[in-house]
Amino acid sequence: MATKSDLIPPTSAKLHGHVVSALRERILSGFYQAGEWLPAERVLTTDLSVHRKVVRTAIAQLEKEGLLVRRPNCRPVVQAAASAEDAVGPEDNSRFSESRLVALSMWRGGGSVGSAQQRIFWGMNQALGQAGYHGVFLDLGEQVGTVQQNAVREALHLRYVLDHGFGGTIFYPYAYDENRELIQEVSRRMPLVLIDRMVAGVEADFAGAQNRQAVYDAVMHLTERGHRRIAYLTKSESILPVQERLQGYLVAMRDVFPETMTEIVLTAPVSGSDYWYVFDAVFRLPAGERPTALICVNDIEAMRAANRLAELGLSAPEDVSLIGFDNIVSELPNGIGLTTVGQPFEEIGKAAAKLFLRRIDDRAGSQVHVELPTQLIERESVQSLPLSSN
Repeated sequence: MATKSDLIPPTSAKLHGHVVSALRERILSGFYQAGEWLPAERVLTTDLSVHRKVVRTAIAQLEKEGLLVRRPNCRPVVQAAASAEDAVGPEDNSRFSESRLVALSMWRGGGSVGSAQQRIFWGMNQALGQAGYHGVFLDLGEQVGTVQQNAVREALHLRYVLDHGFGGTIFYPYAYDENRELIQEVSRRMPLVLIDRMVAGVEADFAGAQNRQAVYDAVMHLTERGHRRIAYLTKSESILPVQERLQGYLVAMRDVFPETMTEIVLTAPVSGSDYWYVFDAVFRLPAGERPTALICVNDIEAMRAANRLAELGLSAPEDVSLIGFDNIVSELPNGIGLTTVGQPFEEIGKAAAKLFLRRIDDRAGSQVHVELPTQLIERESVQSLPLSSN
């Protein structure tokens, strides 16, 4: 029978479960190392955005599970090294070459049926099925978190793949600067294919899109419609697709306007921030000086840019033509169809599966990088301009 101190109020139960799961994941993944002190309660309350009482009940639960040890007047000590190994089972290297299961570890996303992630999995599983293999979707969740949260979840899944005898893994990394040694271990132990972004120092096959060429073509599309003052909205991320898309814009602008045109590169503020100072300054210029078109690093940033332009009294495409990237958003907030670059998600999944199958047959071969062509999806957010408007 539970005592009064064991009971958790219904209003706190959901938060309690969330905190327990988050801390357990960090311990089992090795993010909190065995023998180290657990971070202070005030640090955890800030990190997890909960009351200190919720953190204390979660710590008590993990102590009962044997993942933490508490001593009087001391912070809890992590005791997870042996527990994590026991939880997932012992290694069995002999199963790797025989297993017909291939893991796809990536974020599920919050879209409807036919989302980018689902289409990658469909393409992957179709190619694997034809060769007698079966894909297993290891869901990292609906929402992408902070780098720290992503690193914890991804590490947990990668260890699961290693310890449960999968024949290989296809991995879409978000915490691209974290877990490098663990990813290297996976690549040594089984065929590993990276999707969309590479991880520095990791030798692995890769499947993605032709990001540079896609944005280059988007610039050409706008110049053919009379645009000369073309801006580009990027993100402050050092990942491969972000950098390649920016390079495509810069090369195109210099090719088309080698002497007369200056590139206009803007950086979107982090999600939830209102620091659009440079963006606002550029688009508050007089009509004859501000950009007539804006290419965005992805569709989500195109949506944010459209909202910001509306706050400045501007609309697409009457004042500013807009182009996105990914083809995961079909309409802007004002109901206008978004012209965007469509990624071949199913083909990327198929290509990743074929790279895995090739690696099964040729373990010692050199790494192969496959970049697939994209398609510009024309909708209503781009309008043609008379030359006089430039």
